[in-house]
Amino acid sequence: MNLKDNLPDLNNELALKQADEIIDIFKNIKKTLNSRFVEIAKRYGFTTPQLVVIFHLYERPSITLNELSDYMQLTKSTVSGIVDRLTNQGVVIREIPKDNRRIVKLSISEEFKKNNDICNMKKTFVSGLISNNIKNMDPAEVEKIIYGLRQFNLLLNQDN
Repeated sequence: MNLKDNLPDLNNELALKQADEIIDIFKNIKKTLNSRFVEIAKRYGFTTPQLVVIFHLYERPSITLNELSDYMQLTKSTVSGIVDRLTNQGVVIREIPKDNRRIVKLSISEEFKKNNDICNMKKTFVSGLISNNIKNMDPAEVEKIIYGLRQFNLLLNQDN
């Protein structure tokens, strides 16, 4: 048998092995990020999804539950439960516009904004996740990571 004839099988095996390694790396990254999300959210007395809702509503006030559900990539009922709890805590307010009574607009309450520095909360959240870990790295190495992730994202979005 010719070595060239065997090359596609070797490439397939290598590609499968590398794909498994990439999946394992992403699983570990997700696990690490999730545990950090939980830890930081607890500092503020919220769950991770609640903090994500707070940050998003702060940036995009008066959005609908559907828009928030789409952003969070969660079902409408799941997001509704999160919003209910935040509403009961006085963090989120629901407003029904007079011109369209079929929709509900969600926003952060003025009281919560007055008593909490949401920008600082988000800055702490983000820095606790990633920037604290990369600030002491060589910027060129960080750029390599970013480049690799962008390339991988492009590769995954290509039509096969």
